Amino acid sequence: MSFFHALFSKYKCLIYTAFGHEKYLQIVHKLRAAGVQFRTRTYSQESNQLGSQTFGFFPRNDFTQYDIYVKKEDEHKALMAIHGK
Repeated sequence: MSFFHALFSKYKCLIYTAFGHEKYLQIVHKLRAAGVQFRTRTYSQESNQLGSQTFGFFPRNDFTQYDIYVKKEDEHKALMAIHGK
């Protein structure tokens, strides 16, 4: 988290780091269903490894990192939403 966001954002508690769009959407769905507000910071990590390139309509590997932050007072509720049954 940047210095500016660390100082002024209400969303300071890193609750989950997801890798790939599919995993990110799974976690976001759980948080929204529980009524937990969050913010996301995204980092794109492109790779030049064989198999990670796009060839026509074939998908490439998704190396995007999604850091999901919540308010400190929502930390427990968020953890229960993500990891609870």
